[in-house]
Amino acid sequence: MRITFKDLENFITTAESKTLSEASEKLDISQPSLSLGIQKIEQELGYPLFIRSRSGIKLTPQGKKLLPDAMEALVVLERIKGKKTALKFRIGCHPSVGIFVLGDFLKIMHKEEPSIGFEVINSSSNEINKMVAEGTVDFGIVMNPLQVQGLIIKPIGADDVCVWESKHRYQDKLIYHPQMLQSHSIISRWKSCPHEKVEVQNLELLAHLVESGAGFGILPSQVVKAQKLNLRKVSNTPTFKDHLALTCYPEMIRTIEGKMIFEALKRSFKA
Repeated sequence: MRITFKDLENFITTAESKTLSEASEKLDISQPSLSLGIQKIEQELGYPLFIRSRSGIKLTPQGKKLLPDAMEALVVLERIKGKKTALKFRIGCHPSVGIFVLGDFLKIMHKEEPSIGFEVINSSSNEINKMVAEGTVDFGIVMNPLQVQGLIIKPIGADDVCVWESKHRYQDKLIYHPQMLQSHSIISRWKSCPHEKVEVQNLELLAHLVESGAGFGILPSQVVKAQKLNLRKVSNTPTFKDHLALTCYPEMIRTIEGKMIFEALKRSFKA
């Protein structure tokens, strides 16, 4: 018994569906035939690909690992046939990271491989890391990523988080994001840190408040640069080095598309 390209196509479509019934409709085959086809692949490989429950189907860890290889196999087949296969990847990042990276990234990808599509998911870097591990996001653009078992970390670039001010500053309050560990690190090391503080949980709003003169602000340099704000770094204040990286499963970065995505992200990050 051998696994065919049709088997891989059935597997991929099933992996992208919530139920076997939904997958069989997409593939225009009966549900029993599809179920037997999936069982054939599982028997050939020696491990289960799906968890079946009353609520539907879900990929097993082995199934998640197989999926990018199966997609790559079909891409290679279509290239051999002289056709382009449209692929769509889910990329996750913090909104502030997306502002200074994704614009140039999408432009590069459109120029070099317009057949590849993207869906952007926004959340905190820690949450994006979890989504990548769970398989709900293909690639994570994460600031200061924590090592998660099974995932790899590919460095993209570094940035400095600093204390900024506007020449129009009219008070000595400190404006900062309370959930940023970088902010707390800087505050703990800043001997003359203002006692009065204002918490703002959106970096873009924080940056504009600082530009208006409402106080000092702790901000990543890339955010200030992306917003094109007229701010200056406050001398003799602590800084924090941020590290931006791509996180994904090793199987994803080994594909032609994965390598292309990583290189495009590196080119999009301007230190």
